[in-house]
Amino acid sequence: MAQFAAPECLQAIATPGVTTDAALVVLQSLISRMEAMTDGPYWVEHDQSKNLLTYHDLLQRFINHEDAITFRQSEIASITFPLKLQSVTQVDSKTSPAVQLADVMIGATIEAANTLTGQRGGSLDAQRVLALYADHQLIHMLPSIDFEEQKRFRQGTQATQVIDYFAQNFHK
Repeated sequence: MAQFAAPECLQAIATPGVTTDAALVVLQSLISRMEAMTDGPYWVEHDQSKNLLTYHDLLQRFINHEDAITFRQSEIASITFPLKLQSVTQVDSKTSPAVQLADVMIGATIEAANTLTGQRGGSLDAQRVLALYADHQLIHMLPSIDFEEQKRFRQGTQATQVIDYFAQNFHK
């Protein structure tokens, strides 16, 4: 597979400090969705996670960022600073019924999605699980090869500006 890759891409991936970790994209998507779903300040409690701990300092920079600016990321997603998000706290799920419930809900949702996409068969009724959620409450990151649809979906976005702004304001 590597024989077909662009050498500059392979070189970038091999550069110390460069990561192919998609967690930042997922994190930005989640923040974008939570920001859209709330009218005022909110706080997040999350089960203890090594991955989330990796992004703790960056999350703090996002939360503390005071410049007023909005970026359109897609037809349905944008991110506006300052965030309404006030804090992210990691807790032991054994001491937090809310986090325990969230873990059960996300586990069931992941199983339902895996069942519907044929990745594996689950014992839950996938349709009944997903019916518990409104469409805007689900974030999926399924790749699409419908390039015309993707082009339309991302038309008018500010992807380049977001990357430049993040590099200027949030890079360590």
